[in-house]
Amino acid sequence: MTFLRVAIITASVVVLGAGNAAAAELSCSYPDPRSDERLSAMTDDGIGLTSALGLPDGRFALPGTATPTQLVVMFHGHGNDSCSWRKHLQDAAARGAVAFAMDYVDRRPGVQNYGWFMRRAAADSIQAARYFLAAYPSITQVFAMGISMGGNASGLAMASHATRLDGETPLFDYWVDVEGVNNLTEEYGVIRAVAPGVADAALAQQEIEEENGGTLEEMPDNYAELTNVSRAPEMTTLQGAVVVNGVDDGLVTTDQSPQMAAALNAVGVPTHRYTLLLRGAADPDSTASCIPFSAAGQPCPSLFAGHGWEGSESHVVIATGFAQLWALMGGAAVEPGETVPEPGANALLVSGCLALFLLARTRRAQR
Repeated sequence: MTFLRVAIITASVVVLGAGNAAAAELSCSYPDPRSDERLSAMTDDGIGLTSALGLPDGRFALPGTATPTQLVVMFHGHGNDSCSWRKHLQDAAARGAVAFAMDYVDRRPGVQNYGWFMRRAAADSIQAARYFLAAYPSITQVFAMGISMGGNASGLAMASHATRLDGETPLFDYWVDVEGVNNLTEEYGVIRAVAPGVADAALAQQEIEEENGGTLEEMPDNYAELTNVSRAPEMTTLQGAVVVNGVDDGLVTTDQSPQMAAALNAVGVPTHRYTLLLRGAADPDSTASCIPFSAAGQPCPSLFAGHGWEGSESHVVIATGFAQLWALMGGAAVEPGETVPEPGANALLVSGCLALFLLARTRRAQR
């Protein structure tokens, strides 16, 4: 095991020192070949490539200690890959944990990160987790965190009955599910309904149908397999879970987080839900209440918390998810229930009324 740990560290140094020229992973550099300029604000400092370890594509970060006790498995969302998680990987390693994020995307013409490959995501992540457990037998706790589509992927992994190297101990201890697609059948229905007029939704529909071998009507069992809510009875080995979502999520229907939290608590997994009402001074996101404003070509005055970008450290939903992950890693217990960090529900009503008033006033002015 000592030799294997040295080999991992050596491989990461060699790969980074070689400029990743022969790596299977797509470079995170901007502007060429990536189109998301937010990636340029991150660095590759301390980031290794899982392909250099003989694993599927992804990225990892190692702590300063040779005897870490924690492993963090991160799951990216739709249209992203492990590049978006480099800062999070670095943060986890700075806290003494081994951390990795797999890619589970295809590179297809016109689409840098194609696919809704949940089965690949779960399988590759479980394989990598067992690899690092073998390399670091000092690890005693395994945490999983998924955001958006990554919530769907991580949920499948939680329900996989995966074990550690002894073949008996459950692989995962805690799950942090942020703005996750926990009810794929519901999400697919919404995506399919808007796909005729929304190119991104049409792409997502195509990807979901490809992953499941057809439409929901044609392959209902395959969709059920990827619906986390219905798989909760298979997640009972978890010691706890945290579910986080924004009340005005414009990409994932906001009832999916309450469904997931309720399903887990019902089968005895202590689960706490964080519902974020107000955006605060955060980076841009996708909010449902902004849809009519966007359709009218107008700026949106919404104060609500929407769907954040997974690479962010400041968006209220994403930041809350990571705050809870760090707390769990620090030994915090999970108490069933719900926390609404912002001011009371009246703020939601006031913001909604303001949005409708401003939209109506804008339309009157255009007449």
